[in-house]
Amino acid sequence: MLSVTCDNASNNNVMVDKLAVLVPEFAGEASHTRCFLHTINLVAKSLIREFNVLKKDVERA
Repeated sequence: MLSVTCDNASNNNVMVDKLAVLVPEFAGEASHTRCFLHTINLVAKSLIREFNVLKKDVERA
């Protein structure tokens, strides 16, 4: 197994650690690749959230 690509959830860190124990050829954290597009998605959602206007704020304006 060359690498594992997954999102940034903490349970995936545990999975990689367990794989390193169960599969001796697996390099553990060095073979854990976090999904770049998932990270970009999280950043984009965070930025968009800054521009959200609550409905009650719109009604007051």
